Amino acid sequence: MLNHQKEYLAQTSSRDCRFKPAIAYGGSVNLSQNSPTTLVEILQTAATTEQGITYIQPDKSEKFQSYKDLFLEAQKILSGLRKLGLQPQDRVVFQIESYQDFISAFWGCVLGGFIPVPVTHIHYTPKQVNKTVSKLAYTLQMLEQPLLLTDASFAAEIPNLPELLQLGKFPVRTVAELCDCEPDSNFYHSQPDDVAVMMLTSGSTGMPKGVLLSHKNLLSQTMGSVQMNGFSREDISLNWIPIDHVGGLIYFHIRDVYLGSRQIHFPLQLFLQEPLIWLDLIDRFRVSIALGPNFAYSLVNDCAGANLKRQWDLSSMKFFLNGAEAIVAKTARRFLQLLTPHRLAPTTMRPSWGMAEISSGVTFSNNFSLSSTTDDDLFVEVGAPIPGVDLRIVDDQNHVVAEGEIGALQVKGLTVTSGYYQNQEANQQAFTEDGWFNTGDLGFLKDGRLTISGRQKDVIIICGNNYYSHDIEAAVEEVKGVEVTYTAACAVRKPGDNTDRLAIFFSATETKENSLKTLIQKINNNVVEKIGLNPDYLIPVPKETIPKTAIGKIQRQELRKRFEVGEFNQDLYNVRLNTNK
Repeated sequence: MLNHQKEYLAQTSSRDCRFKPAIAYGGSVNLSQNSPTTLVEILQTAATTEQGITYIQPDKSEKFQSYKDLFLEAQKILSGLRKLGLQPQDRVVFQIESYQDFISAFWGCVLGGFIPVPVTHIHYTPKQVNKTVSKLAYTLQMLEQPLLLTDASFAAEIPNLPELLQLGKFPVRTVAELCDCEPDSNFYHSQPDDVAVMMLTSGSTGMPKGVLLSHKNLLSQTMGSVQMNGFSREDISLNWIPIDHVGGLIYFHIRDVYLGSRQIHFPLQLFLQEPLIWLDLIDRFRVSIALGPNFAYSLVNDCAGANLKRQWDLSSMKFFLNGAEAIVAKTARRFLQLLTPHRLAPTTMRPSWGMAEISSGVTFSNNFSLSSTTDDDLFVEVGAPIPGVDLRIVDDQNHVVAEGEIGALQVKGLTVTSGYYQNQEANQQAFTEDGWFNTGDLGFLKDGRLTISGRQKDVIIICGNNYYSHDIEAAVEEVKGVEVTYTAACAVRKPGDNTDRLAIFFSATETKENSLKTLIQKINNNVVEKIGLNPDYLIPVPKETIPKTAIGKIQRQELRKRFEVGEFNQDLYNVRLNTNK
């Protein structure tokens, strides 16, 4: 701790003997001589078991891959990658739809010391500019045209993508091609601090930053979460979070390989089309661990009528992990209430918190139940830190505040990234002088347990996906007829909402009704095309209504508060009526 922080705490303590600093210590990870130090070791160990992975296909058929078969498939991919001339710590960009192909390719890279860089899978449509294509192009450029590993369907689309063609030549291979090679059992001896994977997270410009995560980071998160929660080889997990997301890859897959336990994956699109398949699969496979953001529980709640007509035995469930976006107490409580008749224990809802930069989830709460919460709770406690991780809450001067006081959340420990790939500016902003990582979240600690209360920066999280206000505003201001610098994109939530919604405030150069109606439609279309998100509210306002600081920074949180108290209801009604939303 810095001297000025010690002085601050001493002064505060002298003023109030009840002052308790907002710091939570996770303690030590239990290690033994046999504890793994690299990911290669956990796959080798898992391959000696009879367990493995069940993949539910989009048509609901199933494929099973034992850990032994996964190990062999990874060795074939390793062989293919080496034939291409790759060297340890070379990057390999993933654009892979199949969960099985992705997982096999991931371990092929791990065995060779190569660094997989997953990019969100692209559902490409020729008539629409896809933001993810731009993200893929930027990533390939940032990494200086590394190997792109994909599937045959996307490889065939590359000649139709101008964003990729303008990069010039870069190597492209399919997973199927590499799987035709003979296995290579001569694995690279990675070190614990070697980078094992680069996860992409959006920066303030909307372009991705590469989060570097080492073997030590990933195994520390895995062992810490297992130690805290008592996960075991007997557990069975079910996941529909995309495998290119930290939730699917680290929170679930790597943990289950470490445990040598059974894991089941099914596609996100299948869940979105038929939310109750989540419960069907839990019942069928006797699942004990599952993860869903708040919106997922809301989707199940919306099927309440169908719930009453179907019979599930959910008594096997121990952990419904709830994270990745703001948790709404009313939604989680409704989920428990609906499923109690189906033998779901009232203690299974486990709020959690994490992010890519700290290797996914690092807090877990066991305090959520129908008796300990109410529908009106504004915030939900997300628990204490896992072993190997410490938390603290600070003020604007980086001084530790008292327990119960809201401030900026910072993290330190074994799971924290070493930094962003070739991004010195981002690294300087992310880490304090005394080595703590700035998460960008606001929250408070009470008795060592964390509660998240918001975001420092203007990141809008909808259905578990991050969107930046600046990106959305830029898309709006591309439309002719919008006053530049007088646009604000905010996350808002009205009573009864289960997830944040997107409200866009803008000022029009022409306010006649017909012109405004046309402009609103153009704005909506451009945001959908450029951002991939459909605005919930488009609100035309005079320029002077947009609050700004003395230096011209838009005060989005002020607009959010004014929206949520109903100040814009009349404007909102007119816009929604005109757009038939």
